[in-house]
Amino acid sequence: MSATQEPIRLAEIFRFLAQTMRYPESSWFTDDFLSVFKELLVQLGHVPQKSLPAKITDAILEEIQVDYTRLFINGVPHVVAPPYASIYIDGTLNSTTADKTREYFRSHGFDITTNEFPDHLVTELDFIALLEDEKQGSSEEFLRLYFRPWFAQFRDLVLAEAEVSYLKTAVEVIDFFTRIETEADSGQAA
Repeated sequence: MSATQEPIRLAEIFRFLAQTMRYPESSWFTDDFLSVFKELLVQLGHVPQKSLPAKITDAILEEIQVDYTRLFINGVPHVVAPPYASIYIDGTLNSTTADKTREYFRSHGFDITTNEFPDHLVTELDFIALLEDEKQGSSEEFLRLYFRPWFAQFRDLVLAEAEVSYLKTAVEVIDFFTRIETEADSGQAA
């Protein structure tokens, strides 16, 4: 990083991670987007050549869209990894967990203006970015109370069932930025 370049803020990373989990459309899922994702992976020490395509072609975009749809929207015989906390915590969509999440958002001045449920992965990542915008580290309570209790199950399903490596990689990076740092992670001895 050059002396004139500012370090990337955590809020920007969470916004980017939210984007990685949106339905891939040609308007944003471009070679430029892929380049930024690869650079993030390099900075994290991950070698991206096998986990991401070299270039976004129509065939690559369609392959990722098909897998995204199967995993998160409309799989046969069922959606493989629904990206909603309430499914993993309550066993049903838009239930108690969604209501509690919505109330938590409102208590922090965030009101849902999208068509998504409040406990959707992308909505939660966007909210974490807003918290981090206000004050770095302020998302820890939300991560502990609302995000981590379900994300590991979702992550494990995606890692086991995704057919394209892009989706696996996106979930691995989200996991990296949302997990609890242990002494082993930070390289400290007990």
